[in-house]
Amino acid sequence: MDDNGFTRVITLDGGINFRDLGGYRSIDGKTIRWRKLLRSGHLANITKNDISRLSSFGLMEIHDFRRENEQLQSPTVAVPFKLIDDYQMSIGDISKFWEFLAEGKLSSGSAHELVVNSYKSCIKDVIPSFRRLMRALVDNGGQTTLFHCSAGKDRTGMAAALILSCLNIPREIIVDDYLLTKKYYNPDRLITIIEGHLKEAKISSWDRDWLTPYVSVHEQNINAFLDAIDMSFGSMKVFLSDGLALSDQDILQLKDNFLE
Repeated sequence: MDDNGFTRVITLDGGINFRDLGGYRSIDGKTIRWRKLLRSGHLANITKNDISRLSSFGLMEIHDFRRENEQLQSPTVAVPFKLIDDYQMSIGDISKFWEFLAEGKLSSGSAHELVVNSYKSCIKDVIPSFRRLMRALVDNGGQTTLFHCSAGKDRTGMAAALILSCLNIPREIIVDDYLLTKKYYNPDRLITIIEGHLKEAKISSWDRDWLTPYVSVHEQNINAFLDAIDMSFGSMKVFLSDGLALSDQDILQLKDNFLE
């Protein structure tokens, strides 16, 4: 909790991994405004009280990164906010999970490597979606925005890392924010869903440890993403300009919108 009573985690009746990027201090000594940049998992279970609380934050826009099948499985409840839900983002190739399983190659170690490699290899694939998100944040005049995926950890974690980079937040803080999912997200339900898919596919045996890398976060994941940006573009600054099409003026606008 900060001096004004704000907390990182936002407790909602039906919230999943619901957090605020506020309060982080930039390299040049400014602080992200609280209750302006929110991140979470899906919104299928939020209540009327939750919606009222989000309205009290001044929430204007929700950006849902999920694919259509995810949205059908866990549809967002009716909300009085602008909802942008046609991103249809994927990260990595989940088919390799099934290939490794069928070939007897899957283990906790190989599953972890598959996840890390998906973070490392997705840079060009995610550019259109994150370019669009950043443009919305530049243009929103400092209004409150929520962005989310299913669990609020992978696609959402990458988006948060890029937003924090735009705001000149140190890398160690970016990594720490990503890892907070370990504290605020219980992966057991997601493991149960995956196990249901395995049963439907007539898979006879597996080890829960093999599934853990897909439902949790690891420091190596986000570092692989950030390192791949540096490797592909030379630096985060070049990626923001050449990859995400953010001009120097856009970056200044983002800082004006969200820093104090």
